[in-house]
Amino acid sequence: MGSLQSLIGSHRLDALGAWAVTGILMGGVGRFAAGGEFDWAVLTALLVAIAVTVPLATRDLETTVPAELLGLVAVPVLVRAFGSFPQVTPFLVVAGVALLLAVVLDTCTSLAMTPRFATVFVVIVTMAVAGVWAVGTYATDTLLGTTFLNGQTELMWDLVTATAAGIVAGIVFELYFERSARIARLRVSDPDLSAVDQPGASLPGDDQRHRLAVRVLQTVLGGIAVFALAQGNVTLFVNSGGPLMITFLPALFRREYGYAMNTGLVLWITVASALHAAGAFELYEAFGWYDSLAHAVSASLVAGVGYAIARAVERYSGAVDFNREFRATFVVLFVLAMGVGWEILEFASGGVASMIGGEAVLAQHGTSDIVNDLVFNTVGALIVAGWSTAHFEGLAARLTGRVGRLTSGE
Repeated sequence: MGSLQSLIGSHRLDALGAWAVTGILMGGVGRFAAGGEFDWAVLTALLVAIAVTVPLATRDLETTVPAELLGLVAVPVLVRAFGSFPQVTPFLVVAGVALLLAVVLDTCTSLAMTPRFATVFVVIVTMAVAGVWAVGTYATDTLLGTTFLNGQTELMWDLVTATAAGIVAGIVFELYFERSARIARLRVSDPDLSAVDQPGASLPGDDQRHRLAVRVLQTVLGGIAVFALAQGNVTLFVNSGGPLMITFLPALFRREYGYAMNTGLVLWITVASALHAAGAFELYEAFGWYDSLAHAVSASLVAGVGYAIARAVERYSGAVDFNREFRATFVVLFVLAMGVGWEILEFASGGVASMIGGEAVLAQHGTSDIVNDLVFNTVGALIVAGWSTAHFEGLAARLTGRVGRLTSGE
């Protein structure tokens, strides 16, 4: 397992290279500002600010981010300065900002990350920023009359491009970490498996009522799936059978891993699944609020999974340490990234349907629908990040020991 903090050190020759790259980036800020590309000026200035944080914090001009890493992050800026690849380079810069931020947070704060987790963090942040960008540009176009977006298809290809850029950047950074002589190897500590669901973490009501509600909803979902199968309605069958299978995951976890999930959380999962399945009966079209409700509830579960993953990574190794604020931030970023991934899946479903004919299994209903989904995904994430993380402590404990690939590649 590697130490991210070991990248930082006092090396005179390396510092000269890092300051040279920083100077080039500062020149880029001026060039972009003079050319009216203020978005690029801000992005590049952010890179500069992060780059100088380490020497300022350590009060040592020879202690910098490695010159080769800073140079790697600066490549998209230089490419854009020459007018090339205007669609993909912004997201590559965002990925670079995320990586440098991870290094600086590890070095200058109480947070601690491993290189592998930093790579995952880069991909998540890049996708999440793309989601924020989509919401922001749509709001600007709607409220101020600008024309940043030219329709649903362009928006979706931007999200696809951002996701691809994040993944490519993550692979490049992972290769760098694997080959860097600076990465110090740390011993993997014994996983902490002691955490359990906290008292009071269940939903209101007793376990018996929770189980009854779960069984009723499962019966309804099963009935819808049988009806869809009898009618030969593939779309309805997928949108009811899939959620029905999800409701049986808690039972699978109990049988395979001995994890008895509290009944309130099981009901939470079942309600989210049922809301999604019921939407296939044109409830999304009939009631404007229904889509928002379904996405907020589903996103709250995704947020819980994101929290559980972050906590499990912490427990797996003493080389990783997050504070409460970072966990909450990670939960929101994770949900935004997963929301972008879901929109891409819906977009792909529509593309496949247009090529082979028939109805898309997963449907999108315009730019406003995409943005609305992302907004209410965030609402669900904020609710969990602020008030409901206790529900997922038990899941985090069960994931501990199975997250080695997120920390050390095991």
